[in-house]
Amino acid sequence: MKEAIVLARLLLDAGLLGYLAYACLTVVAAWQWRHSAIPPNQPLALGISVLKPVCGVDPYAEENFRSFIEQDYPLDRFQVLFTAFDPDDPALAVAVDLKKRYPHHNIQVVFSSSNKPEGNNRKVANLLALLPFAEHELLVIADSDMRVGPDYLRAISAHFLTANSQQSVGLVTCPYRGALAHSFAAQLEALGIGADFIPSALVSRMLEGVGFAFGSTIAIPKTVLERIGGLQPLLNEIADDFLLGQKVRQAGYKVVIANYMVDDVLGAIAFKEMWSRRLRWARTVRACRPMGYAGSLITHGFALSLLWALIQPSLREIAVIVPSVLLVRLLTVFMVSFLTDDPAPRKRWYLLPVSDLISFAIYVTSWCGNRVQWRGERFRLQAGGKLERI
Repeated sequence: MKEAIVLARLLLDAGLLGYLAYACLTVVAAWQWRHSAIPPNQPLALGISVLKPVCGVDPYAEENFRSFIEQDYPLDRFQVLFTAFDPDDPALAVAVDLKKRYPHHNIQVVFSSSNKPEGNNRKVANLLALLPFAEHELLVIADSDMRVGPDYLRAISAHFLTANSQQSVGLVTCPYRGALAHSFAAQLEALGIGADFIPSALVSRMLEGVGFAFGSTIAIPKTVLERIGGLQPLLNEIADDFLLGQKVRQAGYKVVIANYMVDDVLGAIAFKEMWSRRLRWARTVRACRPMGYAGSLITHGFALSLLWALIQPSLREIAVIVPSVLLVRLLTVFMVSFLTDDPAPRKRWYLLPVSDLISFAIYVTSWCGNRVQWRGERFRLQAGGKLERI
């Protein structure tokens, strides 16, 4: 028993040291991303097809959809396409109304479900149904709960117009921040995005390069999509965004995390919805990158410090170490928050200990099963992230 306690102390000591190193890396990674090259605005406007697969009416759906329509971009050079797996989906009624209100914009709402392929990932099925209607070379895919600024299309497309003799850009993605969080659970989710998820992605960008993408934005030319095999192989994969980025990188193209932050509009979600969504994300990462996900244990510094305190006999050391870890956590989160232009961690800093403990509970729970819930449907995750409907 004594030997086990000694071993546990050594492991937790190593974990805390690992966390301190990781916390510093998040600041460096955020600074590096913030100061990455921003391509200048180009006089040439690429033709862009914005694909919006929808499922149900998200909070502020009309405003979110409208942000992709009201772009500072030539009207004849972009279109916005909407579809849902269910032709009676209420989100399509919102899209139809916007089509009427913007008659000079190229907006199409695809109702037919007969041309949607069978697959457990209905988002991918929707995208495949939209592809025949995409008139332009550059495809921009964005989740339905995202909101962007009027300079969004110019900022994203500029990456494909900037000459790079070393490596062609094959995909551009955007980090995101929780916005309009009107409930306690939504505020916790916004903290989880800004203090955990995005910093970890930026650290991965710095150490390994980018071989993934976010559902907030996936900008990919049709020619690149065809070269990597299209969307069809992703019909039964949960991590379609991650796999698209991975395939593009493996094909020899560069994947870019644009220096452009988009808003993930959260609204007033319930705690159960927040927990279910974050558990799905966690189990998705575990399925796709099991070793990396296991190693992410060291990112839970505050929870590790409390576990360390449980087996530490010295109250004096506990009184120093636990507050010190929390202070490092707060300071680094504040710095990353400024660098990523995400105000949520700064505004709700007092909730950070609660958010950290919930994140740790989700991490532990994610190892205790392989079932996820996604848009009201239940699935079992198989090896590598394959979806099996329950």
